[in-house]
Amino acid sequence: MESEPSFPPGTSLLLSQSEIVLVPTPSQDPNDPLNWSKLRKSCNFILVLAVTVAFFSAIVMQIVLWQQMIVDINVTYDQLNYGVAVNAAGLALGSFLFIPLARKYGSRPCYILSIGLMAAAAWWSGRMQTVGEMYVTNFLFGLAGSINETISEITIADLFFVHQRGTANGLYIIAVMLGQFVCPSVVGVQAAAQDWRWTYYTTAIALTVLFFLFVFCFEETKFIPVSVGEMRNDGSSQRVSSDCVKQDLTTQKQMRNSDVCSETQPPKLSYQHRMRLVTRTEEPLWRNYLVPLKMFMFPHVLFAALQVASCISFLILLTTTISMVFSAPPYNFNTDGVGLMSLGPFVGNMLGSLYGGLLGDWAVVKLAKRNKGVFEPEMRLYVLLLPALLMGAGLVVFGITAERVRRLAYADVWAISLTVFPGHALDLS
Repeated sequence: MESEPSFPPGTSLLLSQSEIVLVPTPSQDPNDPLNWSKLRKSCNFILVLAVTVAFFSAIVMQIVLWQQMIVDINVTYDQLNYGVAVNAAGLALGSFLFIPLARKYGSRPCYILSIGLMAAAAWWSGRMQTVGEMYVTNFLFGLAGSINETISEITIADLFFVHQRGTANGLYIIAVMLGQFVCPSVVGVQAAAQDWRWTYYTTAIALTVLFFLFVFCFEETKFIPVSVGEMRNDGSSQRVSSDCVKQDLTTQKQMRNSDVCSETQPPKLSYQHRMRLVTRTEEPLWRNYLVPLKMFMFPHVLFAALQVASCISFLILLTTTISMVFSAPPYNFNTDGVGLMSLGPFVGNMLGSLYGGLLGDWAVVKLAKRNKGVFEPEMRLYVLLLPALLMGAGLVVFGITAERVRRLAYADVWAISLTVFPGHALDLS
């Protein structure tokens, strides 16, 4: 018998006879998140987007407030920069520590824990008086924020099919940029009108409301199949050929149309069961901690990780530079002026997220059609060329205008719009 050619992990059949194949293959269980109605998926995903806006706002808002904090709690720019480094350390550590717990116990407890931790840090920040407290709260912001940053992508994978994930990621990146750039603009205006402490109180109130919404409204998206003689194919780790996948597709359609499947279909879970705190599986916890390390053995995963790391480093460089440069002579912006400088990056990232999301999903369908219906993860990289060029050009333009265009400070807004086209790079990665 002739051996079938095999593909790398993540490769799957996306088109069959000009029809989109659902990848991963949904089960017959109505409790499978892939089988949820559009309204039910949207409610869960809107909560994720809302908490994403709040989290990224809380993580970066302090940079806008530096001008007032230096006077109020007697800190220096060096100490505030160290605070950003401590925040970044929390971001790096949190995902590694807590995401394996989400794989074993479900996403609900991790969402609720991270929102509660972020709300507590926001209430504390509104009352802080010392440099030490600033370091601790920054670390807590980073620790809690990193959980959300990673688990949101898990939720997208649980709720959406492969051909929908680019658009879903685009919406997620828009939420990230709303928190990263638009909310700091509002924070700067509020700090100028009231006080920097009230910006933290407002953030804490919003996070507290989100905490209760997640406790009572957010459904667990981790799905444990009921044993009815079938297994969900996640399309992420198997080795397949196009002929084999087409045969599997025919088999799956026959199973869906059979009376046996309808008779063994599990009942829909009650509200109380859907809102349970923990959804536990029996795999050893230590294995979940090894998964991220194993993933770096795949070149495309490593490339995507480096791409995301580069984009995040650009954003951190940008936000800290804006606060230090434009609050000092010859610009002398106050908190609202520094905050409004973030509107340019938001415009650029909005365009970038739409580009990476909608165009990315369209491109993979077209490319899969040309590839005999087979989808390969690397297909999303073809639309990455433009973001790579624009990010490099934008960083150069921003640096030149910040240094030389003294009287036309807001020209930097347009330079920044180019600089943060990581909107599409993050989405595609």
